[in-house]
Amino acid sequence: MGSDVKFLTIEDVADMLQVTRTTVYNLKKKGLPFIKIGKNIRFSQEEVINWVMDNARQASSEEE
Repeated sequence: MGSDVKFLTIEDVADMLQVTRTTVYNLKKKGLPFIKIGKNIRFSQEEVINWVMDNARQASSEEE
């Protein structure tokens, strides 16, 4: 893990994806990778991007 790793809060992820906090919690339940530091939930920015891109591809493939 390099020093360029950025960890995001729920609010950061919601802003990045332009969705509500509730949507981020729902995505977390569907497998969005996260880590817990004490009572705090954090997301790796790179993992969030990769997960969203992978799941967007799967969803568009299923619609065809």
